[in-house]
Amino acid sequence: MGNPFYSELGFSLIEIADISKVVGLTATIVGALFGGWMVKRLGIMKSLLWCGVLQLVSNLMFVLLARAGHDMPLFAATILMENLSGGMGTAAFVAYLSSLCNIAYTATQYALLSSFMAFGRTILSSSGGWMADKMSWELFFLATALAALPGLLLLGWMMKKFPPGKTIQTINAVD
Repeated sequence: MGNPFYSELGFSLIEIADISKVVGLTATIVGALFGGWMVKRLGIMKSLLWCGVLQLVSNLMFVLLARAGHDMPLFAATILMENLSGGMGTAAFVAYLSSLCNIAYTATQYALLSSFMAFGRTILSSSGGWMADKMSWELFFLATALAALPGLLLLGWMMKKFPPGKTIQTINAVD
C-alpha cells in the first residue's frame, strides 16, 4: 500500500524512488545485519520480540506521515524505520524458522514453514486495498499497527511457556 499512499500525499515518482528505493534498500541490508547480530547477542525469542515491537512502531510512523502530509524528512525517517525494522525482523524470523527444522530435513521443513508464513501474509494483505479505500490512511496504518499486538502477545506467552534451554520433553514431563 506504500506507493498509493505516497502518491496521495503528493510525493513525486522521483522522490519515492530516491527515498523508498535507495534509503529503503540500504536500511533493509543494515537491518538484516543488525538483526543477525541481535539474534547472536540476545537469542532468537528476545530478538523476535524487539523486532516485532520496532515493526509496530514503524507502522505508527506511517500514521505520523499521514497526518503530516508531504514532509520529506518524515518520509525518509518512516522509510528508514520500516525497512530497518523489516530487515531486523526478517533476520530474526529466518533464525527462528531455521531453529525449528531437523537437520536431516532442513530444506523441506524450511520450505514448508516459510510457505505457511507467506500464505498468512498473502491472505491478510489481500484485503489491504479494500480497507485503505474504506478508511483514512491514519486509521488504516493504526489498524496495521494494532494487528501486530496478537502476535507480540503470543510471542510473550511462548517466551514464558518455553524458556531457553527447556526442551519439549521436560515441558511434557512437567505439564
